[in-house]
Parts: sequence; structure tokens; C-alpha cells
Amino acid sequence: MELVTDEKIRLKVLRSILRGDGFKLDSWVRCIHCGGVFQGKEMRVFNKGDDYLIYCYYPECSGSIIDIVDADDEDFASMFGY
Repeated sequence: MELVTDEKIRLKVLRSILRGDGFKLDSWVRCIHCGGVFQGKEMRVFNKGDDYLIYCYYPECSGSIIDIVDADDEDFASMFGY
């Protein structure tokens, strides 16, 4: 698995995947693994063979695209005391 550093490819992959989940690149999202809040465009993109894997912005967190919710989602925000 290799981190995608080409910004054009990274943003294209993120735009496509985030759109499928109802988010945009500038949407504020929360990772339900670590509670971190960041913009969708800040997520990390990895290349694994022919696939791309999307992970939380924070390197110490293993949260992936399925662990991302709207940052204003009160149900998840309360889990982290916000």
C-alpha cells in the first residue's frame, strides 16, 4: 500500500468517493474512530494495486471512508463529548 502524493490524482479519487457518500471536498467531516474533525479534501489516499483506499486525516488513526460522518452529526459528536 502506497500513499498517493500526486495532488491531482488524490483529489480526483477523493472527489469521486466523497460524492458517492454525499460529501464534497470542502465538507467538514468527523472520524468516528478518533473523533477528529477535518475537511474531506484532507483525507489520506493510498493506492493498493488497482484500488484506492481512503483513510482519516490523522496518521495515527486507522479510520477509513466508512468511518466518516458529517461533522455536525449530533449523535456522533456526543460520543466524543462535543
